[in-house]
Amino acid sequence: IPNGIDFDRLSAVARSTETRRPTVAFIGRVVPIKDVKTFIHAIAILRQMVPDVQALILGPEDEDREYASECRKLVIQSNLDRVVEFKGQVRLDEYLGAIDVVVLTSISEAQPLVILEAAAAGVPTVATDVGACREMIMGRSDERPALGPGGVVTALADPSATANGIAELLLRPSFREACSSAARERVKTYYNRTVLNRCYRDLYAELIARPDALPQMDKVA
Repeated sequence: IPNGIDFDRLSAVARSTETRRPTVAFIGRVVPIKDVKTFIHAIAILRQMVPDVQALILGPEDEDREYASECRKLVIQSNLDRVVEFKGQVRLDEYLGAIDVVVLTSISEAQPLVILEAAAAGVPTVATDVGACREMIMGRSDERPALGPGGVVTALADPSATANGIAELLLRPSFREACSSAARERVKTYYNRTVLNRCYRDLYAELIARPDALPQMDKVA
């Protein structure tokens, strides 16, 4: 049983109808394991394909201040100070409605809930192929019916692949909408906390009714 999210709350996030720049967001702690520098390098490449792109970095910077400072310097060195904004820790609900693509460039993950949270709000993700990212974005092998991709999966530490994945979503509205729908439906079906809580209750009820199915612990003399 995977971890789940509050689908009802996040699926109610309204999409912004205001005219704005194409917006992508990195959501997470600004620390080396999240490889924020690859995200920044990717935005530098992406700007050549989507000149008016806006990139947000949403997450705390106080865990590794030296690395966060290096990321800020990289933004300036890459001439991205009018493109990339560091917003710090925020209420995600207040931003998801105005984000077109979420990006994860992590070099290690387990089951990053931000992919599910974005998907519930209809936002596709470009993520590295780590942890459970692939199955959350592309679907598990036992998914029936197959819903299709909910974004793009890339190799680690590959700014070009990340930039191309983002560009594909931003420049192909029909593909982005298809990914949005697939991502939302996947979360609703497989990662909805309400559904998963029921799965836990059913499992507990089954084990209580069949104590022989519980693992037996050796008695301590």
